[in-house]
Amino acid sequence: MQNSSLYSIPNLITYFRLISIPFILIFYLSGIYILQLLAFIIFVLASLSDFLDGYLARKLNQTSILGKILDPIADKLLVILAFMMFINSDLLNTYTTIGILIITAREIIVMTMREITAHQGIMIDVIKLSKLKTTLQFISLALLFLVSLTRSLEIQLINFTNIFIFATAIISLISLVIYIKTVQNHYKKERK
Repeated sequence: MQNSSLYSIPNLITYFRLISIPFILIFYLSGIYILQLLAFIIFVLASLSDFLDGYLARKLNQTSILGKILDPIADKLLVILAFMMFINSDLLNTYTTIGILIITAREIIVMTMREITAHQGIMIDVIKLSKLKTTLQFISLALLFLVSLTRSLEIQLINFTNIFIFATAIISLISLVIYIKTVQNHYKKERK
């Protein structure tokens, strides 16, 4: 059943995720440690809210068109803008910076494709690999926050973070290819 309520619990959780983004950016970029720590806490809550809103939408039978549109937009904005906060970090190596740019490009491409297909009345459901990709992106960002906040010079942790982000970029690319094929297949079916 489709619930069109603007104020369903899952939609309210998605709104929280959207509203949290400017606070994460402002607090982290302030350079004040306590505010950066608060930015990390808000980020963790926003990340967890992504899993909670989808679960509750299904559990409470409150799925909606609005939720299907806003949820991926909130995810993509959170991921893109949070990664951009760290793009000039001295903790990153060249490969990781390239990985972040790949992840960001993937999110922008998918957001654009979703917008185009939505205007044509086509709703493409989230592919299964996208859930894994989003989880890995959130973990990558959490690692960046942790390394940045602790200013850890522990080379193993920095190396692990860099490798994890690059691996996430590869998964993001694979999910992009699958998404493009899914859209192409949908258009092929429409033509038949």
